[in-house]
Amino acid sequence: MTAISSAISAQAPPVTNMGDRDVSMGKEDFLKLLVAQLQHQDPLNPADPTEFTSQLAQFGQLEQLTNANKSLEQLGRMSGEMEKMSALSLIGQEVVAEGSAFHFNGESMQLGYQLDTPAEKVTLYVQNQSGSTLTTISARETSSGQYFVDWDGYTDSGMPLVPGDYSLIVHAIDADEKTIDSKSLVKGRVESVDLGGTSVQLDTSSGTFALGRITRAGGS
Repeated sequence: MTAISSAISAQAPPVTNMGDRDVSMGKEDFLKLLVAQLQHQDPLNPADPTEFTSQLAQFGQLEQLTNANKSLEQLGRMSGEMEKMSALSLIGQEVVAEGSAFHFNGESMQLGYQLDTPAEKVTLYVQNQSGSTLTTISARETSSGQYFVDWDGYTDSGMPLVPGDYSLIVHAIDADEKTIDSKSLVKGRVESVDLGGTSVQLDTSSGTFALGRITRAGGS
């Protein structure tokens, strides 16, 4: 059945992207070609049953790929809906977001940091959008883990900061004064959820964060 093999090679190149739904040759086309060849084969020189079995196996693989593609699409849609439901359930809850950018609304808030390994000294810096340090906070906890400090919104000179967007920079060093890995964390209460973009966004009292940046939800 070399004719069918040639037709498959010409019309249905190997599927390399499971998300690509544009398959030029479907299972119905395959069956039509197979039946047509059986009807027009030479009765004095019938087709090799081994090759016939091989062609049926190819058809089975094509059908499996089609079904797998549909299943993946359904799983993707279900995952997206579950993500949206999960985000909506966070409204009113306090969450912890990973990232340096945050919004200061004029009220005291909690700024945090995460250490993967113990540190000798940890310092938090609140900077404006120009990169200038406005507030310096010496953290007490230096063991590995997540920690938060209360910040009243005042600068090092005792002046209250105006509401706006700022950055939290964490600098952690070991006993040899070498910088170790650390992450900036911000706490905020979820006020609304934006489902309209390419990713789910949470609008919180401390700024807007992608759902994927939320490391913890609930608690005080």
